[in-house]
Amino acid sequence: MLDVQAIESLLSLLVPLLYGAGAVATGLAARQSHLPARSLTFKLAFVAAVGAVIISWRWPGAGEWISHAPLASIMLILITLLGMVLGQFSERYLAGDPGQRRFMVWLQVILASVAVIATTNHLLLFLASWIAISVSLHQLLMFFPDRPRAALAAHKKFIFARIAELCLGLAFLLLYIQYDTPFIDRILAQVSDAAEVPFGAQIAAVLMAVAALLKCAQMPFHGWLIQVVESPTPVSALLHAGVVNLGGFLMILMAPLISEVNAAQWLLLAVAGPTAVFASLVMMTRISIKVKLAWSTCSQMGWMLVECALGLYELALLHLVAHSAYKAHTFLNAGNTVELSMKKRLVAINEPGPKQWLAAAGLAALFMLPTILFSSQGGTAHAFSWIVPGIALTILLSEFLSAGGGILTVGRGLMIGGAFWALYWLQKTFFGMVLAPPESQASLMEVVFVAALIAILVRGYYQIRYHRFSPAGARLYRFLFAAGYLDEWSTRLTLKIWPAKLPDVVRPRAVVSVSSTSGSRESV
Repeated sequence: MLDVQAIESLLSLLVPLLYGAGAVATGLAARQSHLPARSLTFKLAFVAAVGAVIISWRWPGAGEWISHAPLASIMLILITLLGMVLGQFSERYLAGDPGQRRFMVWLQVILASVAVIATTNHLLLFLASWIAISVSLHQLLMFFPDRPRAALAAHKKFIFARIAELCLGLAFLLLYIQYDTPFIDRILAQVSDAAEVPFGAQIAAVLMAVAALLKCAQMPFHGWLIQVVESPTPVSALLHAGVVNLGGFLMILMAPLISEVNAAQWLLLAVAGPTAVFASLVMMTRISIKVKLAWSTCSQMGWMLVECALGLYELALLHLVAHSAYKAHTFLNAGNTVELSMKKRLVAINEPGPKQWLAAAGLAALFMLPTILFSSQGGTAHAFSWIVPGIALTILLSEFLSAGGGILTVGRGLMIGGAFWALYWLQKTFFGMVLAPPESQASLMEVVFVAALIAILVRGYYQIRYHRFSPAGARLYRFLFAAGYLDEWSTRLTLKIWPAKLPDVVRPRAVVSVSSTSGSRESV
């Protein structure tokens, strides 16, 4: 009789092995034009991941070194799917580039390391893969080593990554000492069974929260994420769709521990919350599409960590998956994104009046209130998780109504609102059933803190969107355009602590011509 758990473990292990074999084969290829069938490697990895997930969900069980949890299955499918898309895109995008082979080697190394992180149940393997991802990503960030901004971004990322790895390594060491096991599921089981979390484990939770904040590029350690737009487009897609999400994945994986440590939750709220609000507003002042997307990622990572702090882990997982798919599509489709952005700038902005705001709020309440009243999940945080999309829906519908159109516009708004709410409810419910996270223990003070942040965001959005050229709007716009000069201070401090020699900016030489009539000199 076949051991289905052994087969599932073998298929999960096959995913990083395929990427690793592809990296070795690509590196050993004799000529650029005869690289091995890389597309086949990415496709086989996806097929192996699907097989592992089907077996894991059909015959659930426990493992030792390899995790059989639903979270691992979701991440494995996401990683291999994005890897398949990125691999095929990169082959065309970098065709003929002298560095194509080097790029494909490091891409497959990163994907192999991420696959190990998603499926491993061992602390040491998790840490080793975390470090391998950072080192491999550094090689891709320096794909154009003669670009000063790319070199500066890679230098800052290198320093912040080492700090995050140190925090994560210390956290895992404390967990091993406290619970006398390197297996993650056994540690979390002991956390769930204990009446209270020991002090050593609490310190470990705080250290992991610090590692997650650094990995997710939260302020003031965010500048490198904005500057890596100097790298090739597939690198940006890989970074924003996959690597930067690992901080949130760590928090979701360690949910039973994080939800018991108030210090870790408040650290996430105090750093990620203001980052999410500020980055969302800064994004509205950017013209470059890739820079705007980078600020969007910084903001979305902040909201994901805030959701983890509130105990809304199913919502954080939904956020992670949706953000990964969206950012991969947006970066790889950057040309059409630019065209769409240019068209939006030509559309006149009509400020909604009091009637439009009231009507939009009423329409949003038709979807929001029944969901809150009849939801099976209780607690202030879960109610708040339905109020926030209700606010977003209100803003969306108010702009539809301000465009005019009478009853047809109202009907269209209802259709859009219904589709928006149904999709959100289905996805949130699905991830809640699959993940089965611990019950949210967020306090009223934590929810009030996040509500205040939401209010600031809405007020700032209103000012920039509709009153940008007023005296107050102009001052706010200038401040946001400079991003509070936080990255400048961070860069100076970084270079002071660890100086780096950056490549010189190559400037075109001036061509000097001498006039034959007047003898004057002109520089072109």
